[in-house]
Amino acid sequence: RASRPASAVGVSSNVRPHNPLNVHNSPNRHGDSAPPHMQSSSRQTPWWKRYAVEIIFSVIGLLAMNAILIADAYWETKSINPSTAGQLGDFVGGYVGSAFVLLSVLLLYRTLRSQRETSALQLFEARYFELIKLHRDNVTEMRLQELEGRRVFQAILRELWAARKIVENCASDYSPPLTPKQKIHIAYYAIFYGTGPGSSRMLRTALPEYDPDLIDEIDKWLQDEETRQDVVEQMNLVYEPFEGHQSRLGHYYRHLYQTVRYVQRQTLEIDHYDYVKTVRAQLSTHEQALLLLNSLCPIGQRWWSDGLMIDFKMVKNLPRNFINPQNQIDLSQVFPKGYFEWEELGAA
Repeated sequence: RASRPASAVGVSSNVRPHNPLNVHNSPNRHGDSAPPHMQSSSRQTPWWKRYAVEIIFSVIGLLAMNAILIADAYWETKSINPSTAGQLGDFVGGYVGSAFVLLSVLLLYRTLRSQRETSALQLFEARYFELIKLHRDNVTEMRLQELEGRRVFQAILRELWAARKIVENCASDYSPPLTPKQKIHIAYYAIFYGTGPGSSRMLRTALPEYDPDLIDEIDKWLQDEETRQDVVEQMNLVYEPFEGHQSRLGHYYRHLYQTVRYVQRQTLEIDHYDYVKTVRAQLSTHEQALLLLNSLCPIGQRWWSDGLMIDFKMVKNLPRNFINPQNQIDLSQVFPKGYFEWEELGAA
């Protein structure tokens, strides 16, 4: 067997210390706003569009009521005939009455429409806040040995970087060389599915586009007891690494995705970005980092294909160089300029 990769004895961590009590990134700081292409859809609809039905029926009703005035019978003389004054009074009364009937119908329609919109908004927000509560419960219930809540994400992120380093060393002679995203792809699947009986089979099945011999080599080193012990010591883990986190991360990210999509699909007159911003505020820095790495893999590609990652700036609050651009992945090659909060601070 080949000598052990340098990763097994020299794993470096780029994860900054994290205060578990400071888990919310305020969504309202530094002028956080929707991307330009979303801002127009987030603005309120012009009043004339919102009241288009009422305006159209008002115009049609007034035209119909006044159409009788163009009849020749009303223009045969310039003076009022006293004998027909009563008839004129009856006409005016009927005319004004019709106007009030029309107005009453329009006001009733508007009232019913407003009630329907208010009811729809209340139903949306009730479901929306229930989804946020469920997300918080998912985080609170997260367990990994003696770790609980958001501390689990910190440990998993350190484990992922260790796996990535092992992948890099195993693939050092691989041709063509793996790209940074490919290394993340393999490493994320390695910590997601884990290694060992059953898990290694799922790992190989999930990575058909890579050389099977390379995946087997990586799998062997991830199962190596000495390698695992080095990772435990150097990454300060309190559990056996590379056993898999599918039962934790799979449910967590499916629910988070459905929450954001629920807001995105709404046709109500709401600021979609503002609602998703509240969801994003629930994510700690490490949760956002893992979300990003998840999205760079096929398992999380819907975050990009559905426009969620860019339109709602789901990882906007990642600090500068929290993910090392030299030996992990350069985010400037992934996101457009001005995406991150630290870029706004620098511009200010």
